[in-house]
Amino acid sequence: MKIHAYSQIRSYSPVHQEAGKTVDKDQKNTSPAPVENNSSINTHRKSDDNKSNTANTNTRNEPNAEELKKVQELKQRDLEVRTHEAAHLAAAGQYATGGAKFQYQRGPDGKNYAVGGEVSIDTSAIPNNPEATIKKAQQIQAAARAPAEPSSQDRQVAAEASKMESEARVDLAEQRQEKISKSKEENKTTESDNVDNNKRNAIKAYEEIGGTNSRSTNNYLSYTV
Repeated sequence: MKIHAYSQIRSYSPVHQEAGKTVDKDQKNTSPAPVENNSSINTHRKSDDNKSNTANTNTRNEPNAEELKKVQELKQRDLEVRTHEAAHLAAAGQYATGGAKFQYQRGPDGKNYAVGGEVSIDTSAIPNNPEATIKKAQQIQAAARAPAEPSSQDRQVAAEASKMESEARVDLAEQRQEKISKSKEENKTTESDNVDNNKRNAIKAYEEIGGTNSRSTNNYLSYTV
């Protein structure tokens, strides 16, 4: 829920009416009352003015129902935002590039409340290491979905991390296939070398056997002659 900025409510000072003079019915158009009586009237008048000013000041300082409602909404929003970003930060772990940053709004009570926030996360792939990239992508997805109610931006980050994981899995499969192919080639080379060695050994053995028979025949012929 987005809470808009609130305008400050302007308080107007009440207009005081000047009290009229008290005149005795039987003394119309006569001389003023004694000084001590005037002093008493002025004293009471000042006291009444002070009470009125105090009451007006208290009225201005006390928030009205609308202000109290706005403050309560801001307090709730502040709690939600801080809880939301704390969940991101905890799940991001070593991939968080800093602490949570907040956007504040001043309430009718003059206090600042968090109404938005963000946590920066390193979402780059780990070069030449698809296995590590897969684990990192999975952690980023967990961090993006950590809050109870992920925002649209959170879901976008999770989607990008999922794509990075898929690409890393393709790279990992290619690497494994290359290793298998290389291993087969090495095995073929080894087998070929073994065959060649066996052939060479067989030829050598044959030559040795053939050479002995040749010498025996020659000796026999020489003997018969």
